[in-house]
Amino acid sequence: MRRHRGFTLAELIVVLMLIGILAVVALPRLFDKSGFASRGAHDFVGSSLRYAQKSAVAMRRNVCVSIGTTSLDVTHALAAGSGQVCAGSVPNPATGQAFGSSTYEQGATVAAAALVIFDALGRPLSAPSVPLTTALTITVNGHATPITIEPETGYVH
Repeated sequence: MRRHRGFTLAELIVVLMLIGILAVVALPRLFDKSGFASRGAHDFVGSSLRYAQKSAVAMRRNVCVSIGTTSLDVTHALAAGSGQVCAGSVPNPATGQAFGSSTYEQGATVAAAALVIFDALGRPLSAPSVPLTTALTITVNGHATPITIEPETGYVH
């Protein structure tokens, strides 16, 4: 007698039920971009702050990061000295163009606007010539981990 190979009806029903459960649970997550947008904004703000700190050390002058709720701007001082204000634009390494109000992913926002100034040694300042005394945290809405800037070293994590 020949043995027929194939799936039983019970096996097919179990597979269809599993596909249905996965479709109900997984598909809505694929179409919701808010988690991806908030992660992208978190990474963009963090990397921009690190780039600004390194640029301040390389240029030996103040570099300012103006973080808005939907965009950020990176500028540098035109002259050396910790009391100088930022006026010149810093080029974005990804595009070669000036940062000039680079917007976050669509739908991503930062909880509160902030201005971060890095001096020529890479230390964060709360205002020109005023060192930051406590760690500064920046929160991206929808992302659990805040971005923290250490007061003495300017380390961004």
